[in-house]
Amino acid sequence: MKSLQFSVPADTNKSIRIQEDIMPNFYPYFHRHTETQIMWILKGHGTLAIEQNLFPFEEGDIFYLGANQSHVFKGDFHAHEKQNVHAVSIFFDPHKKISAFFDLPEFEELKNFIHYSEVGFKVAPELKSEVGESIGALQKTKGIDQIIDFIRILQNLMQNRHLHIPLSSEKNLPSHISDNDQRIIDAQTFIKKNFAQHKLSLDTIAKEACMTPQAFCRSFKKRTGVTFIEYLNELRVQRACRLLTSSSLYSISSVAFNSGFNSLTNFNRVFKSIMKYSPKEYLKHYKEATTDL
Repeated sequence: MKSLQFSVPADTNKSIRIQEDIMPNFYPYFHRHTETQIMWILKGHGTLAIEQNLFPFEEGDIFYLGANQSHVFKGDFHAHEKQNVHAVSIFFDPHKKISAFFDLPEFEELKNFIHYSEVGFKVAPELKSEVGESIGALQKTKGIDQIIDFIRILQNLMQNRHLHIPLSSEKNLPSHISDNDQRIIDAQTFIKKNFAQHKLSLDTIAKEACMTPQAFCRSFKKRTGVTFIEYLNELRVQRACRLLTSSSLYSISSVAFNSGFNSLTNFNRVFKSIMKYSPKEYLKHYKEATTDL
């Protein structure tokens, strides 16, 4: 599915842009923009398609979308139902006007949080009300007060980053890492390069990290929050999603094989456990979510 490059209207007198949308439907095209977006949905429900992933959304949900993440919000429509949309978005580019703040030593942790949040996340349910109120209040402020309140919103998101729902399998990384953590990071890089190989094993990865399999499993789970097998399966399913959505030339079995799965049965089971749909169901829902209205 082709993604349109969308240009957010610029205001030369401001470092952030706050946009309130009240309209019949969400913007209907699969698109991306260079700005990071924090979107608070006051009215509307449906499915967010972002890259190759699908996330249901409802009123009150808040999404943090990284720069250049291809996405579209597709509203749910039922017979005799007309959905009206109300959303407030904050757009900012951390590398332009507001970057001077993040370059201050006191803002190093926040700068790292923004960098590692480029994969995007859905704000934790228990924080939606508080963050939503802060976004609503931000609309009413100006000048220095608006920037300070915006930084406080980012700080709140940063302090609760462990609660958010990532829009990708990537995990946020701390700014300072130990030698042991570096081994896991290097192992992740190796896995990313070789995950489609059918014979990739725990022993191979542990040897690459210069660790025993048992020590590697403990360290990997502590570092990433998931097991080695869960991480490997997520990478393989992500590749399968890309293959399924990029061309009609691939059959389900060829997608499975080219994603590193030896068994079609295992592929279907793992795919559904991660994506909540079978491969065929996923492709159907993805096409529905990204088809122009």
